[in-house]
Amino acid sequence: METVELRELNRDPSTVVARVRAGVTIVVTDQGKPVLRMVPEAASGAALGRMLAAGEVTPPAASGMPELAPDLLPDVDSLSDLLIEDRRGVSGRR
Repeated sequence: METVELRELNRDPSTVVARVRAGVTIVVTDQGKPVLRMVPEAASGAALGRMLAAGEVTPPAASGMPELAPDLLPDVDSLSDLLIEDRRGVSGRR
C-alpha cells in the first residue's frame, strides 16, 4: 500500500490512477491524515476464482437455500401458513 498526498493527486491524477490500475492500493492523505483509499477494481469473479484455487474457500454443495423448516418445525406443514396464523394472532383478525 502506498500513500499519496492530496495535492499530488490533484497535480497528476493520471499517474496515481495508473498505479492503482497496476494493482497498487493507494491511501490519499490531506495534511498527513488519510481521507480516502483507492483500490484496484477486481475483475468479476477473479478474486473468488483465486480463493477457490488456493483452497481458501469451497463452493456450495448445492445452489439455493436449504429447506430448514422440516428440521426446525417438524409439526408444521407450511411456513407460509404459520406466518399467516401468527400475523392474524398479532392483529387480532381472523
